[in-house]
Amino acid sequence: MTTSAWIDRFMNVNMNTVDRSKLIDIRTLEFDNTLPKEKRPVYVLEKLQNPFCFRCGEVGIKLEFDDSAPPLQDVLTNFLIRKKSGL
Repeated sequence: MTTSAWIDRFMNVNMNTVDRSKLIDIRTLEFDNTLPKEKRPVYVLEKLQNPFCFRCGEVGIKLEFDDSAPPLQDVLTNFLIRKKSGL
């Protein structure tokens, strides 16, 4: 079960000081498509250890979200509409 303390701990990783070699390399993550869809998020969380901070090869990646930003679905919809209209 996630808690705000759990999320805060993951979000407070400082990318300037973290030992990137200790971050999970997302390229090694193998998805288990045999799991039911409702169990897949738990599987990924267990494998990544920190879903907000990981690496891809030698590049450290930290996910951050802006509470005032529009929803991703709206952004993608607008992008696809513009793309279809040739903009």
